[in-house]
Amino acid sequence: MSKINKEFHVTPENYANWFALYHLCQNIGDRKSIHISSGEFGKILDSSQQTASRRINDLEEIGWIQRKIEGKEQIIRITKKGADMMLAMFKDLKSILENILIVGVVTSGMKEGAYYVALKGYYEQFQQKLGFTPYKGTLNLSLSELNNDLLRENLNNRVPVIIEGFETRERSYGAVHCYECNISRLDDDKTKIEAAILDIKRTHHKANVIEILAEPFLRDHFKLKDGDKLRIELHK
Repeated sequence: MSKINKEFHVTPENYANWFALYHLCQNIGDRKSIHISSGEFGKILDSSQQTASRRINDLEEIGWIQRKIEGKEQIIRITKKGADMMLAMFKDLKSILENILIVGVVTSGMKEGAYYVALKGYYEQFQQKLGFTPYKGTLNLSLSELNNDLLRENLNNRVPVIIEGFETRERSYGAVHCYECNISRLDDDKTKIEAAILDIKRTHHKANVIEILAEPFLRDHFKLKDGDKLRIELHK
């Protein structure tokens, strides 16, 4: 656990206070402070006014917020300590999400991957930049909504291997972003294959379908049929 996470570790007795802090931050948004009564905060927490008032007192006591009373309302501001707590929790949650298994379900495609991979302008770059000679085709994996969101969030924080676009007499072909990974059967994570996820902007696939490029013909290598599941591990 990092230094900031040790310093701002949430103990069990502070779980409720952390969720109260989270809801305050959510409602403050990009403002510096919020005018709110204990009754209004109770509605946000789905609790009584007394419970909400106790939460605010606790947050002030442990230094996560500052408040100023104005009549029946109070002006609440998140302190640096409170902001550091949110940052620590964000880092912990991000690390947890990055380690959750990303699983794809084998599905049949329209064979367009085979056409594009085999194009000389792409194929030579795949060999040079990915470090393997790929099978001239891709494996399509369908992702659940959760797995698709997790994967996209991971990819957004990574630097892709860029396969440059090119032109022929007939048409132009766009760049392809590749993300190196290991794949294995969900029921056997010991046998892993070096592969790459192809992030193709112009495709006929649904948004939750990804294409996997690897050296062997993956359906034969893993003895796959539609509906089988593969585990995807992005390179660190």
